[in-house]
Amino acid sequence: MYVLRTTLIHILRPRGRDEILPLLERAVFGVGMINPLTAIPQLYQIWGLQAVGGLSLFTVCAALLMSVLWTAYGALTRQAAIWATSVVWIAMNGATVAGVLAFS
Repeated sequence: MYVLRTTLIHILRPRGRDEILPLLERAVFGVGMINPLTAIPQLYQIWGLQAVGGLSLFTVCAALLMSVLWTAYGALTRQAAIWATSVVWIAMNGATVAGVLAFS
């Protein structure tokens, strides 16, 4: 029981910004690299089934522009969690724009 109690006290103890920030940055980077994978079903619909109904070229171009801007911002501020994940989004959004142009 003592081990459980001391473990919980250690886990739940207050932490400072300098201790939390590196953990948060790693979490943001990890989730940020996984998040673009959510576009795979959309890309399958576009490229696999050649179905682009309901997709707006304006909207997907805006998403591509936003990912380019986030990449530039992350690179200029040297925040790897932003620029690296945004590069992946550029690939996904670029493939979406290309598919909409190819099949509409």
